[in-house]
Amino acid sequence: MPYLFPRLLVALALWIGAGMAGARAADVAFTDALVLGDNPTSLTIPGRTWQWLENGRSAAAADAQSAAFEAVPATQIAPLNPDNTLWIRLRLVRAAGNASHWVLNIPQPYLDYVTLYELRNGAWYPQTAGDTHAQHHWAMRWLYPEFALNLSAGQPQDVLLQIRNFKPLPLPLRISQANAREGQRLLESILLGLVFGLVLTLGVLSMLRYAEFRNVSDLGAALYSALIAMALGQFNGVLNVLLWDEAPAWADYANSVLPVAAVGGALLFGRHVYALATHYPRFDRVFYAMGWGGLASVLSYVVVDRATADIIAGTVLLLGTATGLAATWLSWRAGSPIGAWLLWTYTPQFAMVLWMTLEAGGYLPAFWPLRYLLTVTVAASVPALVYALGRATHDRKELEARAEHLPTQDALTGLLTPSAFQTHLEDAYQRVVNGREPLALVLVSVINHEHIRSKMGDPIAEQCLLRAVIKLHRVLRDVDPAARVGSARFAMLLEGVASRQAVTERLVKLVASGLIPLQGLQPEVTLQFQAACVLLHENPIAPDKALNELSEVLAGISPRTRRPVRFLEPVPTQVGSLHSSLSA
Repeated sequence: MPYLFPRLLVALALWIGAGMAGARAADVAFTDALVLGDNPTSLTIPGRTWQWLENGRSAAAADAQSAAFEAVPATQIAPLNPDNTLWIRLRLVRAAGNASHWVLNIPQPYLDYVTLYELRNGAWYPQTAGDTHAQHHWAMRWLYPEFALNLSAGQPQDVLLQIRNFKPLPLPLRISQANAREGQRLLESILLGLVFGLVLTLGVLSMLRYAEFRNVSDLGAALYSALIAMALGQFNGVLNVLLWDEAPAWADYANSVLPVAAVGGALLFGRHVYALATHYPRFDRVFYAMGWGGLASVLSYVVVDRATADIIAGTVLLLGTATGLAATWLSWRAGSPIGAWLLWTYTPQFAMVLWMTLEAGGYLPAFWPLRYLLTVTVAASVPALVYALGRATHDRKELEARAEHLPTQDALTGLLTPSAFQTHLEDAYQRVVNGREPLALVLVSVINHEHIRSKMGDPIAEQCLLRAVIKLHRVLRDVDPAARVGSARFAMLLEGVASRQAVTERLVKLVASGLIPLQGLQPEVTLQFQAACVLLHENPIAPDKALNELSEVLAGISPRTRRPVRFLEPVPTQVGSLHSSLSA
């Protein structure tokens, strides 16, 4: 998980770099014809393009052909509104000898309407796309408008783009060979699939945690993950293709509604995670109002016209992201252990939202790959917040779990109590008798525990005891019951262990690990383990006698022995006299 997003960023940077390199390779002086050859195979329309802004929506392609086009920088924000139309004229020529098919795409999933007209044999042939059209009416079904070009080799050909949108936006035009474009689509699909897969996986994980612990915070995390996934899917055009491909009216408005709703939901969820009410009560109230205000701002699309509602939504996006960044900074300043991680995710997110806001206002040049970077940073905030929630609730859940299991668990070590272990032992003994299942019973003692207590005191002795439990868990499986049956004595059931050699190998590792000095204690302290074992499927001792007999074996082991692991031998069977039996 920690290396997933850096790898995504590297792959995305290479893809963006390849596209920009293609653009630089084709960044020649502005001419009336653009030659498409073998190199580069993909490029962004460089320099300037011929544009005509129609004050209306009635002109046809034949009318636009004779209009007064002007040379405009290709990166300039198109001044679109609900009452005008932008026409872009391209003159393209496929180089002689080039047999490739070419496609033109506009990487803007939230473009309302675009039609490409190709002039062939004196007639204009249209191809249509845009989120106000159902996907089955698109020329090519994809996340954003894309068109196949029918170009004759060596002959310049005019192409017109008729574009409408309710607000200004940048219009990057990319032309690629069909084969190269398939690779770009595949890479884009893989990256988006990884991002959405990660977000949805974290949502499912939160639902599983909610099903287990019934904590409302985990349910909130699941809803937050789903909301972010929907917002990112809409932002990248995925939902327009998969969910509402036959509902273009909602697809058009969802581009504005879902991101704002996601910001509002993220602020409310972040308020619960940060818990700033104690140290910053005023800011907490602002945080709370901003979250609900973000959700309520969605209603502006019903109350006022869309242009005004879009200004409100853009303001909410910018202020909401800034509020989230400020809350993260305050949490980090208050000493939160995960504040730094969240700060790393929200800082670039706010910077990109600010860039896109200034870009829409015409204050910064358009940079279309910013959408992919923003997608990655927003997706990265989901695991960070879910991890923050887990850290915030981990200690409380651990205390609750220990309180629930207090009747059956030792208060210091968390192992089973002697009575609870005795129940496990009796059940296992019945399985041994009835089914001959292999089972080993082990009694382990830390023989220098009393010496540590007398020399270093009770706190160090208890710490050493906890270290001993950690070492015990290294030789135990999750299904193996273990209990504390004395001040420094532990009992274990090793199920499925059929031979003395297998038991000895585990316990030798335990003895060896105890001889490693414990970290952080001065002078150096080691733990001396001794163990007594019995294979119950070979020597089926009754449960009420087993631990006592193993204790006697431990009592007979010398502190300086070279055999710290001993086995309880079966009682020899006495041979009866045949003569006395016959006489009887």
